[in-house]
Amino acid sequence: HKKEVAESVSIVETPPMVVVGFVGYVETPRGLRALTSVWAGHLSEEVKRRFYKTWHKSKKKAFTKYQKRWEEASKEGKAMTAEIERAKKYCQVIRAICHTQVGKAKLGQKKAHI
Repeated sequence: HKKEVAESVSIVETPPMVVVGFVGYVETPRGLRALTSVWAGHLSEEVKRRFYKTWHKSKKKAFTKYQKRWEEASKEGKAMTAEIERAKKYCQVIRAICHTQVGKAKLGQKKAHI
């Protein structure tokens, strides 16, 4: 009836997510117990920032030994297949470890959410 209609709306910008690993759980009488966890061969800087309180002061050594072990396993042609097969054989529950790609969203943050 010749009146303007206005509705309030909230716009939430959410960054895209990516899977960086998984944790396999075994059911015990007292609940779930983590049996194994497998991480990706290369983790982005955004994820590594989550493991440090002060990123600029740190030596940035998180996951360097794991990354070397992953590279050695991939040279042999099997990238952590033993851990993956162990998880397939024994685990009843497998949960993905995901993180947000904060750099793709226009947030003032550099540290990823896991």
